[in-house]
Amino acid sequence: MFPWTSTVRHQTLIVAFPARYRVLSWAPLQGGFVEAQTILNHQVNTHEHSTLEPESFLNNLAQQLRVDFPVVGLMTGVLMERHVRRMRIHDDLMIECFATVGLSNALTVGDPATYDEQFGTINCIVTINQPLTPAAMVEAVQIVTEAKVRAVQNAGVKSTVSGTLATGTGTDCVVVACSTVGDMYRYCGKHTKLGELIGQVVLAAVGEGIRKAKPA
Repeated sequence: MFPWTSTVRHQTLIVAFPARYRVLSWAPLQGGFVEAQTILNHQVNTHEHSTLEPESFLNNLAQQLRVDFPVVGLMTGVLMERHVRRMRIHDDLMIECFATVGLSNALTVGDPATYDEQFGTINCIVTINQPLTPAAMVEAVQIVTEAKVRAVQNAGVKSTVSGTLATGTGTDCVVVACSTVGDMYRYCGKHTKLGELIGQVVLAAVGEGIRKAKPA
């Protein structure tokens, strides 16, 4: 039903598009405003340390996996068995969120910098089958972030540094990907159906990810 596919191979979530999608992120591999045909979220082993920089490591991984380039790549310490997918469809809009949630690095914005990056992180990949303007994509990142913060605070997650309610972790990453074909959505705020649906899928995915991450 959705124009993209998702699989897990070799501890890596692979989201593959039928053609190049426009992507906005701060991912280690191909962050920024780019076009990509594949997005990877790779589970690293916390006891292993690669001598390569994350960008080089992920680029080599993409070649080994034989996925279609260009590639945007992320890393996480979260087991891929715990990744969560949530989706919404409304008229011609199809939106899906892929989330991996770790909480060992939970922090709140404004905490003192510790310079000690842990593997616990919240990665959100949001895919949209309709095109957005660059401004709307930036706004989509805001909606994703607000939904993530709401999920974290709904669960009462505390900062490992200050003990106050966390707003995420120190190494979170957001990826928003959209089609390049069709009339562009100019707006993606909380007064739009697009913003509503993005907020719903991220809140649901991160919320479920938190439940999987917390000990019983």
